[in-house]
Amino acid sequence: MGEPDSVSNLDHCYCQCRIAVHCNRCGKPVKDRDATKEAVGALCTQSRPRIANVFGNGPLFLSDIPESCSSNSSSEIVLGIDEAGRGSVLGPMVYGAAYWSADVENTKKSIPKDFNDSKQLTEKDRERLFKTILKNPDIGFVVRSLLPSEISRNMLREHPYNLNEMSHDSAITMIRKVLDQGVVVKRAYIDTVGHPQAYQRKLEREFPGIDFVVESKADAKYAPCSAASVVAKVMRDHVLEQWKFSEPLCGNYEELDKQLHDFGSGYPSDPKCKGWMENNPLCDKVFGYPDLVRFSWAPSKQRLEDTAVSVVFRADLDEEDEDLQQQQQGMASFLKKGTTRKRKRFGYFEDRNIRVSKLLTM
Repeated sequence: MGEPDSVSNLDHCYCQCRIAVHCNRCGKPVKDRDATKEAVGALCTQSRPRIANVFGNGPLFLSDIPESCSSNSSSEIVLGIDEAGRGSVLGPMVYGAAYWSADVENTKKSIPKDFNDSKQLTEKDRERLFKTILKNPDIGFVVRSLLPSEISRNMLREHPYNLNEMSHDSAITMIRKVLDQGVVVKRAYIDTVGHPQAYQRKLEREFPGIDFVVESKADAKYAPCSAASVVAKVMRDHVLEQWKFSEPLCGNYEELDKQLHDFGSGYPSDPKCKGWMENNPLCDKVFGYPDLVRFSWAPSKQRLEDTAVSVVFRADLDEEDEDLQQQQQGMASFLKKGTTRKRKRFGYFEDRNIRVSKLLTM
């Protein structure tokens, strides 16, 4: 699979593979900067493939590869990774990566200095910087969006795949896909998830040729990580603003669509988000919330327990009956009259066939 010729169809961003990091089909860069801009817009405005809501991974997108970072370049490449939406109950968790040549950075002609202080960025500043990234042919980036349905499926399965593991695997996948394009990353700055030393050791085992810096609040210290933070936050904001509900909307479409998008930041602490969760017109009494909501999050689970119809599955009852029957059989066997537990005889008596006989009295 080569570079996509068109981005009007986003199938190249969605793959149903089990392990994206080892997949040869997904994670291919688009051909040029114009295609990059078009794909970014399409990811935010087009509907997701239906199967992505019930199976597989969310989108993985690679921009075009900057000429200054290509395999023909001998310059040192620096890369940063950060995420947005980790604690939100609504919408995806978006991972972003940004990278460029250290030679370009040292000239101070192409990389905006604003990236050095992302903690102070306003929404307006982030939007401006994101446009700068899109226009700048020297900055490459990657977006990995974990859809809310994907997060819920992973966390609610029999053997849970938790958010930290998903975060680590997303970062590893993005780095691997960049390396696969011939980009020689020398140093990577990662905003930590979990214990920074343990996370750094994990990354170093996976990529022994890269110098890793894994720290908390790395987006406030290192320009590549700050740029990645801008990519992740702006992409998530745009996706949420224009979220395409897969559920059918009945009645006055415009009014209902406006009401469904009036959810604030998507975080449980936001009063607007809390009100949206309590008065959602698409919340079904049996099937629950629309796929914008992470079903595995405590606020959504508690709300459904309080208001939704209680559903009992026959398979669960059969399993409980079987377990109960086995317990009863075991107890009955233990209490059965006339059964005595034989004591193990010493080897000395067993070897000599010495038996204990009843003493006869005259």
